[in-house]
Amino acid sequence: MRVGILLFDGVEELDAVGVYEVLAKAKQLHPQLDLSVRTRALKEMITGALGLKFLAHDVRRDLSDLDLLVIPGGPGRKDVVKDEGLLKALLDFGTEKPVAGVSSGILILKEAGLLAGRRAASGREASEELRGSAIPVDDRVVEDGPVTTAAGATASIDLGLHLLAKHFDRRLADEVAQRIEPPGHRKP
Repeated sequence: MRVGILLFDGVEELDAVGVYEVLAKAKQLHPQLDLSVRTRALKEMITGALGLKFLAHDVRRDLSDLDLLVIPGGPGRKDVVKDEGLLKALLDFGTEKPVAGVSSGILILKEAGLLAGRRAASGREASEELRGSAIPVDDRVVEDGPVTTAAGATASIDLGLHLLAKHFDRRLADEVAQRIEPPGHRKP
């Protein structure tokens, strides 16, 4: 499985890094696992919302080589939704393959036309903007068909664990959770 995480200037760092950490940790623990996690951007150097610099693994608009795409949020999403070509690429991808949105990245999915009539996790930041398009749900992670949404930046970790359980198995997700010890997953 080839997972891409879309990066853009103004991306919320934790939205991107949380899910990356979870998925990459699974691969580190099990090198034979059929999983690769890559960042994808339209330029090489990306500056996050809080100033963290990212160097994208892949600089390209084409998404066809991916099996799953994760869209983080952040204040830079306002520029992302102005890119009609990218929104079209996201819509084309999301009608054929699974997509996931984290925090306000859910609003990018909405603008691409991927949330119409679907249930979507809604944190404080996205709830009002989702009304009229998606059905806001007050849960951390919500799956509706090929679209998975996670409310809030820290839900990026929960999203990663959900994706591991869904696409691999629950034991792998539990093993990774034990290693990274997110709140609510720690066992005595």
